Amino acid sequence: MAVAGSPGSERVLVVDDDEPLARVMARILRSRGFECDVALTGSEARRMVGVKDYAVALLDVRLPDESGYGLLEELRATRPNIAVVMISGVDDPELGRAALDHGAFAYHVKPVGATQLYLLVVNNLQRRSLEMTHRASLDRLEGMVAERAEQMRRAAELQAGMLPPTPYKENGFEVAAHFTAAREISGDFYDWYRATDGRLTVTLGDVMGKGLPASLMMATARAALRGVAGVEPLEAGIKQAAAVMSAALEVNHAYVTVFHCTFDPRTGEVEYVDAGHGHARLLRGAADQEALPERSAPIGIFPDTKFLVGKVTLEPGDSLVVFSDGLLDLRPDLATKDVHLPSDARRAASAQEMVDILASGARDKELFDDVTVVALKRI
Repeated sequence: MAVAGSPGSERVLVVDDDEPLARVMARILRSRGFECDVALTGSEARRMVGVKDYAVALLDVRLPDESGYGLLEELRATRPNIAVVMISGVDDPELGRAALDHGAFAYHVKPVGATQLYLLVVNNLQRRSLEMTHRASLDRLEGMVAERAEQMRRAAELQAGMLPPTPYKENGFEVAAHFTAAREISGDFYDWYRATDGRLTVTLGDVMGKGLPASLMMATARAALRGVAGVEPLEAGIKQAAAVMSAALEVNHAYVTVFHCTFDPRTGEVEYVDAGHGHARLLRGAADQEALPERSAPIGIFPDTKFLVGKVTLEPGDSLVVFSDGLLDLRPDLATKDVHLPSDARRAASAQEMVDILASGARDKELFDDVTVVALKRI
């Protein structure tokens, strides 16, 4: 066994009802530089432990007033930094196993020679030091984990605060969303707001990746798209927003898929840019469904991407549904554009009911990707 360095002022308690033996052990340890006290009973040991800090306790299995195992359990519970070594006159493997099971550092059989006694104390001091260092490291790690969890909780609250309240209703239309993050924070986002000319802008974005980097890029993408509100034509605004995002996307080796559109409640006209998103459906009432034909590359893939603008008209009763690819984990069939949305979703009485039906089960499962669904319904 490896031997530790100088014992310094470490204090040892010898607990043994054999007073001559206990005094000899104490004298040997004092001669080797330790401070050492002797207790002849369990109650005396308990009193001494209450007033002094001991690094090691050499504890006899049989005490006149109680079992050494009972005192051992109490010391491990109330003074976990004491290295308790059980010493017995009985060479019994079962007693040794019981001692270790109760938390003893070691089990030794009497008699214990001077050199053996010294090595016993020094090596268990070394083990005690390692265990205390390990516990301190665990405490620091737990503190860091708790701090990170709190930071992530606050980040999730901040991110959720960026999302507009759902549903949003005005005369002639309703827009609603369902959002479930796969982790505390998300790379998905949705947004809507009214422009000064009365049109409604609706966006759904999905940043490549997960966790904190994706959430930071999400905030950048959302701010960039908000910053081009009112820029005409629509593709010019998207290109301007893409330029704002480009540096951050390049540094993070990321890209963003975006479905961005404007809706005129007076005419039902929708102008849209689908930048690599692809998951959009136009519902004609409750029966018919159309895919939107125009599609461009994701933002951040090519520096000279031309963003194509598509136009459709929502008639009263029609809905535009857009979702992130996380929904495909719940409904893999929707990866095929010709597959109709479920009939209960198509027949939903409101946009909010529609998105909740489509994302049903998202909050009850362990997700691999964020699930975001947005529906715009013309009333």
